[in-house]
Amino acid sequence: MFKEKMVTPAIPERVYALCKIVEKGPVTTSEIKEKMEPDFLGNKSSYFNDYRNAAEELGLISISDDLVSLEVEDKIVKSTDNMRTYINQQLEKFNAGQFYLVTNAFFEKGSDIFKEDKNIANLGPMFSEMTGLQVDAMAMRAWRFWASFLGFGYLQDMFVIPNANVFLKDIIKESNFEKNKMYSISEFIDILSPKANIIISDPSSKKFNYGVSNGLRALQDSGFLKMEHILDQKDIWALYPMKAYSNDSIITNITIL
Repeated sequence: MFKEKMVTPAIPERVYALCKIVEKGPVTTSEIKEKMEPDFLGNKSSYFNDYRNAAEELGLISISDDLVSLEVEDKIVKSTDNMRTYINQQLEKFNAGQFYLVTNAFFEKGSDIFKEDKNIANLGPMFSEMTGLQVDAMAMRAWRFWASFLGFGYLQDMFVIPNANVFLKDIIKESNFEKNKMYSISEFIDILSPKANIIISDPSSKKFNYGVSNGLRALQDSGFLKMEHILDQKDIWALYPMKAYSNDSIITNITIL
């Protein structure tokens, strides 16, 4: 799912449910499969391998002698929010995989994404061209589930509106930021970069793309951080311009509140 090709059955809810089953101790694969896909449902095909593999890729579980065990601390699977925060710290490990590269291309596309088909499943050819990988409709459907869950945007029918505020909040909280300390914008990016390259792939441009700009503005509106433009500072980055925020397109400093 994350290492290579994206698959639709490996949705976040199934990965989380699997982790909860093994939370208290190792369970055999057959027991898990029966709990997740009971025979009485009459499913003709099994999705088990897909979401089990996704959980294993992410380091959430381990498999030994047909026993599946939780590989992370219990608190990681205490809630879906905790699991999401954990996964968002792992994504840079998969920077050659479909999910990572499609997400990166999605943010590079910026607001031009709104000129494309509103059914994300139909954008496979475009992302194939942008990433150099073969991306089909099934992969895009899988991407849609995880992009929404991990906080890269908001679902609108079959479309994803770029807004990285949830993802950004997760990685900021897990990075070495001091609260109420004013950071220069370059300091902020340097601390964030190890986990944020998936959405900020070209720091040399000193421009935040559309989805990241939306995310930062949302975090400021919610009181999580404060962006400032101090006029005598030469270290500046630009947000994507928006009419509703006409006075905040330049940033020199950020404070985590």
